[in-house]
Amino acid sequence: MKQVARYGTSTAHPGRGEELARHLLAAAEELQRDPGCELYLVNRQRDAPDTIWITELWRSQADLDASVQKIKDSPEVAAVLELAERWETVELELLGGKGVAGAGLAAANGAAPYTIQQITDTEDSAAKFGFGELGEARFATEDLAAEQTGLSHHHLRPGKRQAFGHRHERAEEVYLVLSGAGRVKLDDEIEEIGPLDAIRVAPAVIRAFEAGPEGLELVVFGPRFRSDGEILHGWWTD
Repeated sequence: MKQVARYGTSTAHPGRGEELARHLLAAAEELQRDPGCELYLVNRQRDAPDTIWITELWRSQADLDASVQKIKDSPEVAAVLELAERWETVELELLGGKGVAGAGLAAANGAAPYTIQQITDTEDSAAKFGFGELGEARFATEDLAAEQTGLSHHHLRPGKRQAFGHRHERAEEVYLVLSGAGRVKLDDEIEEIGPLDAIRVAPAVIRAFEAGPEGLELVVFGPRFRSDGEILHGWWTD
């Protein structure tokens, strides 16, 4: 799929730029749940407060067209059209660069049809965020330049439990135990798990893992949706 980038600029009726910006930010919040929208930034022109700029990046033209069709009759779009004195969209050809726009360029442009990554070369997020005493957690999605699939590797030290539970709005995940053994809490149920056990977890189920005396190593994979997870600190206590 070829990514689609574009700029939009809108000038509100005099004195109504703040109101226009609020409606566009509300639209941006709705797009958090749209996997086809990879970037949607709302900016105010510093020397012209009634002029709002939008920076967009879409996974494909089909994703953009589907989103436009979905929201065309929404109250937010109607409000924006009423507030805007002028609206202009500039279609762009995405060449590359740093940041979100670069995350999927290799695949989108056909330059790299696959990626091979040593999982231990991915940064350890557990150590980065102060949970190193519990184990290791490596999220390889970005390193793999994966656009639609999430992948992570977790290693809990003997007798340790994950610091928090989590759940998703849309993403179903599968956990595969590579080595060791332990327990998993799924909502109110606690199950014993061991090597090569595969655990499918529906999005809304809260889950957390605990290692036995030998530790626990597992990989997690599922569809990738931005801003889809919710963390629940202190959820598993006994």
